Amino acid sequence: MHALLIVLTILLLSAAPARAQWNDDAQKCAETPSPDLALAHCTRAIQSGELSEPSLAVTLNNRGNAYQNKGDYVRAIADYDQAIKLNSDSALIFNNRGSAHQHKGDYERAIQDYEQAIRLDPSSARAFNNRGRVNHLKEDYAQAIKDYDEAIALDPDYQLAFYNRALARFDQGLYIASVPDFVRAVQLDSSSTYRVLGLYLAKARGGDVDRESLAANAAQLNLTRWPGPVVALFLGQITPEALVAGAQDPDPTTQRERQCEAYFYAGEHFLIQGQRAPAVQMFQSAVATGVTSLVEHSSAKAELRRLGP
Repeated sequence: MHALLIVLTILLLSAAPARAQWNDDAQKCAETPSPDLALAHCTRAIQSGELSEPSLAVTLNNRGNAYQNKGDYVRAIADYDQAIKLNSDSALIFNNRGSAHQHKGDYERAIQDYEQAIRLDPSSARAFNNRGRVNHLKEDYAQAIKDYDEAIALDPDYQLAFYNRALARFDQGLYIASVPDFVRAVQLDSSSTYRVLGLYLAKARGGDVDRESLAANAAQLNLTRWPGPVVALFLGQITPEALVAGAQDPDPTTQRERQCEAYFYAGEHFLIQGQRAPAVQMFQSAVATGVTSLVEHSSAKAELRRLGP
């Protein structure tokens, strides 16, 4: 049940605007996947004085995306602000700024930007999905589900919206009701370990501990990378302690994210085993990581509410 991603698609304006002045750095800014390399190209393009106003808006947006991918939401928002001053009719830029506000934890501003994106482009399934995720984080599950419904109506194959709607039901304790959406999410993206884990947990928490189906789905996954060890936990191949100990990464941010996930899934393992006390400890540890962008963080909070004091 991973986020960033977010659970959140950062939309890229990569094509040169029609009849606009563009340059090589602006093109590389749009095409370079590495945030650090993209930032260098974007900044040179912005400072070149060669870009027309439409191209400058695109490049500011793309540099904002690079900053956001690095977790520098303040600089990302500053670039989106400048881009919007140049192009206030871009639903994509409002959607991207909403994502940055969301990751900062400023949910009201995020919703304002997503709503403006929807006003500018009522066919944007992504904007409805992203607004749904913020409403989910605010624990307004009814409105979140309405937003996911709208996203799916606009794009019936939008796997992230199915996954998020399943999570909204899971976090309310509606485990069996969440299963069909998890099934659809897996059908649409069978390569996602998080989708497979979500389906297994929904069934297990609903009373059907279906390791056979988990193993069958896992056979199609690359389990050598994180979160592969989580699958191993639920297949009985490793212990919760080993899972938590193995949530290591050289990057401190990535390590905190893995720790949040490891604590959450260890907590779910203990609940499935009927062990309330260690489950509570694991969920508390997941919340203590403070990684609010992860669905595991919000789901751990929801579990603690249901488990009570």
